[in-house]
Amino acid sequence: MVAKTTTQHSTSHLLRRTLQANGIFSSLSGVILIDGASPITAFFGLKMPIVLIVVGIVTLLYAVSLFLTAARPSIDHRSGMMYALLDSAWVIASLVILVTGWVPLTTEGKWAVGLVAVIVAIFAELQFLGSRRTS
Repeated sequence: MVAKTTTQHSTSHLLRRTLQANGIFSSLSGVILIDGASPITAFFGLKMPIVLIVVGIVTLLYAVSLFLTAARPSIDHRSGMMYALLDSAWVIASLVILVTGWVPLTTEGKWAVGLVAVIVAIFAELQFLGSRRTS
């Protein structure tokens, strides 16, 4: 008689695919921010490209973390929730920047920040849903 056992951390297909897609988006974003720091700085109305280079490096490190987590045989609920919360923090920070004018952005820069925030919010929601599907 063969007994079927389940692991404590069953992985949701949705969570794994969302982490992978988020990793791809984050990788592309990081490379674009680093490689295009000077023109993007002008587009956003910022003064120093180093800010975008630092954000790009952090974004690439985040992408590596996403890929490593997605590659695990089993992804636990807490890992998925952590990424959902980190992405939610990004969205909240973006909203603070847009609403307060703390960072003086061009109109185009505001649209870009808003668009990225919407994409990141979608990832956050899908990671949350995927995490809830794990046991």
